[in-house]
Amino acid sequence: MEVEDVSHVRQWFEMLQKQKEKHQNAGKRQGKRPKDRKSRGQLIQQHMVQYASMKMMSQRNDEHLIHQSWVGPPYLPSVAPLEDLKKLYLKDLQLETHHRGHYVLLRTVSPPLRMTAVTTVMEDETDDVVMLHLYQQQDEEHRQVEDIIQLKDVCLVKEPYFKIMNDGGYGLRVDHISDFFWLSKDDDRVPLGWRDQITEIEKDAKDLKNDGNTALRAGRLSAAVHCYTSALRYSASTEDTFIIKLDRSLANLKLRCYDKALKDAVEFPPGDKPSEKGLYRAARCLYELGRFQESLDAVTSLLAHYPNNGEAKKETLRVERRLREQEHGDYDFHAMYGAAKNTPPCLDHATYVGPVTIKASNGRGRGLFTTRDVVAGELLLCEKAFSYCYADTGEGKASSKTSILMNTHTDRMVMGTQPDLITATVQKMYRNPSLMPTFISLYHGDYKPVKETEMDGAPIVDTFLVDRIISINVFGCPRTTRENHFASHEQQKGEKTYHSCGIFVTASVINHSCFNNARRSFIGDMQLVRAARNIAAGAEVFFWYAIPETNRTWEKMQEKLQNWGFQCTCVMCQEDKKTPKKVFKKRTALLEDLKAAFQSSTGADLPKAERLLAAIEKTHSTPAEKAPRLSLWDPYLLLTHMYSSQNKQDKVIQTAWKVLASLGFVIKRPDPQSSTSLFEVEQWGLMEDHVVETWVHLWTAYAQLAPHLCKQAEECARTAYKICIGEDGTFDDKYGKLAQQAMSKGLDLGHAFREMRL
Repeated sequence: MEVEDVSHVRQWFEMLQKQKEKHQNAGKRQGKRPKDRKSRGQLIQQHMVQYASMKMMSQRNDEHLIHQSWVGPPYLPSVAPLEDLKKLYLKDLQLETHHRGHYVLLRTVSPPLRMTAVTTVMEDETDDVVMLHLYQQQDEEHRQVEDIIQLKDVCLVKEPYFKIMNDGGYGLRVDHISDFFWLSKDDDRVPLGWRDQITEIEKDAKDLKNDGNTALRAGRLSAAVHCYTSALRYSASTEDTFIIKLDRSLANLKLRCYDKALKDAVEFPPGDKPSEKGLYRAARCLYELGRFQESLDAVTSLLAHYPNNGEAKKETLRVERRLREQEHGDYDFHAMYGAAKNTPPCLDHATYVGPVTIKASNGRGRGLFTTRDVVAGELLLCEKAFSYCYADTGEGKASSKTSILMNTHTDRMVMGTQPDLITATVQKMYRNPSLMPTFISLYHGDYKPVKETEMDGAPIVDTFLVDRIISINVFGCPRTTRENHFASHEQQKGEKTYHSCGIFVTASVINHSCFNNARRSFIGDMQLVRAARNIAAGAEVFFWYAIPETNRTWEKMQEKLQNWGFQCTCVMCQEDKKTPKKVFKKRTALLEDLKAAFQSSTGADLPKAERLLAAIEKTHSTPAEKAPRLSLWDPYLLLTHMYSSQNKQDKVIQTAWKVLASLGFVIKRPDPQSSTSLFEVEQWGLMEDHVVETWVHLWTAYAQLAPHLCKQAEECARTAYKICIGEDGTFDDKYGKLAQQAMSKGLDLGHAFREMRL
C-alpha cells in the first residue's frame, strides 16, 4: 500500500523483459554440465579485479546509485535432514538445477564482495572452484562483509542451485539462508587437509573462552559466539559452563539473536542465587521480543535479589511505560515526533490493540472487527512495525541510493526499500524463530510454503514466502504523516507513494473499502489507525489500500487493486460500475467547463461555477451519504476558499457544508432562526485530508455569524485532524494558529489555505 509501483514505466519494463529473456535462454540449458567454465586462476583473477573496482567505488561519495534486486522463479528451501543428503562435487553440478538429495562442501579462497548478494570464490576438495552468491545477508551497518565470509572458512550448501548468472558466468545461488551454514574447524565433516595445523581441538575451554572474550571486546560478535560454543564442548564444570553461557548470551544480545541470548541467560546453576547479569540480559531480551510483562517480571526479580542495581531501576521505568502504552494506548506523541527526527526513525514504543479483534471476514479471509461501539477519532490500533526500512534520500550527503525490486515471476517492479525489507525480515526470523509464526500467518496468496519450520536444529526461512507476504502486505510510510500533510502541493507531486516501507502485522489484516471507516497515519515506524466514523460493535474495520481519486472510474480503481487479487465491491465502486459512459463523459465535460470558469482571464466566475456544480450534482444518482461524490468536494472547497477571501461568510458556510455533504457527511443543520440551536454530525463521511480545513472554515465563519457554533466546529476540526494525522496535540501549531489569526487579525484564511494547498 502506497509503495511506488513502476511496473508500467517503460525503462524498467524493458529491463524486466530482457531479464526474463535471459531466464528463458538459461532454462534451455537445464540439466547440462557447462563445458566452458573458467579455470581456477581465471575465476579468482576475475573476482579480484571486480573486488578492487568495488573497493575504489566504495570510497567515492559523489554518486547517486540505483540498486537493482531481481527476484526469479520461486523455489522451496531445503527441508531434508543433513544425514539424508549425499555429497556432490562441483564437476557434477548441472545447470539451472536444484540438486535435491545432495549437498556440496566448500572452502573460501578469495575475499568476499558485497553487491546485491555477498559473493566469493569457493573450492571443493578436488581444488575445483565456483562463484558463490549468498542472498539475504545482513547489511554492512549490522555486519561487515569480512565478518560474514573469511578466507579458509568451510561451509555446507544443502541441495545447491547451480545456474547461469547475469554476467553469463556460472555460480551457486543461495536465496534461502537456511540452506547454507558454516562449519567450525573442529567439525568432523571438515576434511583433514582443510584444518589448520593448530586447531581448536588442541585448545581447552579456558583458551576458547578467552578467545571469545577477545573477539567480543573487538566487536567480532559472530566469532565470539563461535568461540564460546566451541568452549562449551570442552567445559567440565557446571560453573564454567554457566559463565561461558552468560558471555555467549551477551554476544547474542548484541547480535540481536534474542531467542538464543534469552536461553543462555536464564540457565542458572541449580540451587544458586539467580545471576545478576543473567536476569538483566533476560529482561533486555524479553523487552526486544515485545514480551513486556515478562521483561518486567525479570527486572522485578533482579531488583528483589540486587536492590542496588541502577540499570535495573532505569529498565523498570522503561518497561512500565511500554506496558501503559500496550494496555491503555497512553502515548507521548510529542516525544514520538522528537524520536522520529532520527534517521532511521525507529521508535522505542509498544503496540496498542484497542477495541478491535481479528475474526473471519465473509469472502475476505480475515478482518479486523470492533469489540464495542467506537466513535470517530477513537484510537483502534497503534502498532510498532514488525520490520521496517527507511529510505535515506541522501539529504545533506554527497551520495545516495535508490533501490528497485524486479520480480520476473510476477512482472512487478517496486521502487524503494522493499528489497532491504525482505532481507531485514528474513534475518529477523532466522535470528529469532519465536517471531516467525506472527509473520507467516499473514496472507500470501496462492504460494504454497513448506510445512517444516526447523531442521537439524536450525530454523527454516523461505525467502520467497517472505517476498510474497511483503508484496501483498507492505505499507509505504512517510517519516511522519503530519510532515507529509503540510508539504506543499509542489513537494507532494509524485509523493502519493513512499520509498520507506514496513510490515505491520495487525494492520495488515484490515481489509479494503474505498468508503473507509478508518484512517491510518504514521510516526516513524509506528502506524496509528483511528476510526474515521462511528462504528458499531461487531462491525468490520476498513481502510483504503489505494486512495480514491476525484477522476476515478471503476476500471482505474480495479487496476490499482490488482496486486491484491480482488475487485472492490464497495458502494462507491458499484456506483462507478453502473454509471453509463455517456454520463461520465458529460460529467467530464462539465468539469472542464468548471475549470475554465475558475481560471477565467477576467477573474473566477463564481455564479457560473455554482451553476455548473449544480449540473454536475445531477450526473449522480445515488445519494452522497451512500456513495460520496468525489468530483464535487474539491471544487466546492475552492469556492469556499474564494468566498472566504471575499469575506462572504454566509457563502463560506453554504459551500463548506456542500464539501462535507459531497464526501458523505450527514449533518443535521442548526435552525437559522435560533441563536442556541446546534448542528449534529449524524454520519462522518470520507475522510480526505482537506476535511480539516473545511471545518476550520466553518469555525471562523461562525465566529462572525453564529458564535455559539464556534466551539462545536472547532471540535470537529480537531477530530478530523486527529483522524488524518493520528493525534490532535499539534493541531494548534498550524490550523489553530491560522484560525485565531483569521478571527482576531483578519487573516485571509482562503488565501492561506490556497497557499498551503495540500
